[in-house]
Amino acid sequence: MAEEPVTAADLTDAERRVREARERAAHAGLAAAQSFEESARLHQEFADAQDRTAELGAAERAVHRESAIRHRNAADEDRALANQKRRESEADLAVDPEERFRR
Repeated sequence: MAEEPVTAADLTDAERRVREARERAAHAGLAAAQSFEESARLHQEFADAQDRTAELGAAERAVHRESAIRHRNAADEDRALANQKRRESEADLAVDPEERFRR
């Protein structure tokens, strides 16, 4: 069974599908960045609440302070991941699809 030759229309269609898939992936990356930002915000809020609890003289102050530190570290990590995801996704959206094929 012989293979059908690849036509210009086949190539154009394949390039379109690749471009669409890349755009979908970039938009998914932007959504992931938003998720990481929300997670960072929640970690920061929890850390602030733990600090206030310790300041009010709650029992086990050290536990509350340690929890606040852990949540601030997690917030920092989430912000870094959000920034990385956003940079990558925005770069993918900014690249001219034709330019990628010429590289």
